[in-house]
This record gives sequence, structure tokens and C-alpha cells, in this order.
Amino acid sequence: MSHGKESPDAVEKKARALAQQTLDAVRGAAGSAGTSAGGSTWGKCATETPGQHRFEFRYTLKLDVGEEKSTAVMAAAKAHFVKQGYDLDLPDPKTARVGGTEPDSSWWVGVGVNSDDDAMFISVDSDCVTTSHDPRTA
Repeated sequence: MSHGKESPDAVEKKARALAQQTLDAVRGAAGSAGTSAGGSTWGKCATETPGQHRFEFRYTLKLDVGEEKSTAVMAAAKAHFVKQGYDLDLPDPKTARVGGTEPDSSWWVGVGVNSDDDAMFISVDSDCVTTSHDPRTA
């Protein structure tokens, strides 16, 4: 879905804002857990559109929350997504995460368990957006 021409900085700012909104929504279940940047990446879209700058941005925030609180945190995230009108992902018994797509948008947000380091994550994906120019890191 095209979002018009947004600056790469605006795309990054929106990703951080969506992650922060989700963090605020799960804070009651997560308690005073610390957070750290899990990383961000720009990538070219699979389909090119001649004359347009189309990229996908992914941003991840790591939550220092152990598996014992993960069910409550994911329930809080799901409640937040429902309240905001997100189109929820279908449940997948193979993955410990909940997620959804922002209404009238292609922006996806998910909350889940990273079993590699006994922590959780909030992940945001812009899908393909048309940017005003190539991002610095692409």
C-alpha cells in the first residue's frame, strides 16, 4: 500500500512511535522491565516501481521480560491492537507472538517472545512505503 512520499526520517519516527505506543499499552503487564533497541533496518521492496523510491523499514525494541510474564504481556498487546482497530494476525501455534496491521495502513506491529535470550520484543514493519529519497542506510 502506498503512503505517498514520506521522508525516511518520518518513516523511522512513525516506527518508533508505534513501538512506544505498544510499550505503553503493555507496561502494566511488563512491569518495570527495561528496554533496549533491538535494531532497525531498511530494505528494498521486492517489486520495483520505476521512478519511485520504495523501501521497507523494520524496527525492533527488546523488552527485558521473561517467559513467565509473556502471556500477560501478549494479552495486553492484543487488547491494545483490538482497541486501536488493528487487523489481527491469525493465531499461529508455532510462534509465541501476537500482531496486527494498523487500520487503513500496511504498518504491522507485533509483540512476542525471543526464546534465544529469555526476553520479549516489539517489532514494527512499515511494509513498502514510497519515500521522498533513498534512506541513508539502504
